Amino acid sequence: MTTLRQIESSGDEKGEGKMMAGEVFKQLARGFHPETGELLPPESAVHSPAAIRLLYELAEEFSHECFAGIKRKEKVKLTPEQRREKNRAEGKPANAYLPWSEEEKIRLGEVFQRGDDIAALSKQFERSSRSIALMLEKMALITAEEAAAYD
Repeated sequence: MTTLRQIESSGDEKGEGKMMAGEVFKQLARGFHPETGELLPPESAVHSPAAIRLLYELAEEFSHECFAGIKRKEKVKLTPEQRREKNRAEGKPANAYLPWSEEEKIRLGEVFQRGDDIAALSKQFERSSRSIALMLEKMALITAEEAAAYD
């Protein structure tokens, strides 16, 4: 049987690129896979109250230890086009979570003032209705109450 001490790193002092044991246990206690950051399945044992308490106790006890085999997954910075592709693959509007360009803002204002509704603008700009409503509110073209209808 592998013990916790066998898993620990005897490597570098700083633990650069490696996760501290306490952080690993805290991630598990919160229900996340420590390497990928993905949510663990609901049926996972880590979601039981007893397991959560134990994991937090372990996190405190081993807060200064470093695990050699577990490394933080580096977040890859996606290009805007890669982000659009990912959004489409996830069923989101292509421009979700991307910043608005000044040109897009101007075009949005012009098209809205011509009478297009928010649903049509959502399709045209490939953004959520909520995003369209919030931008129109920032541009003072609709009220906060009107924007709230798209929450």
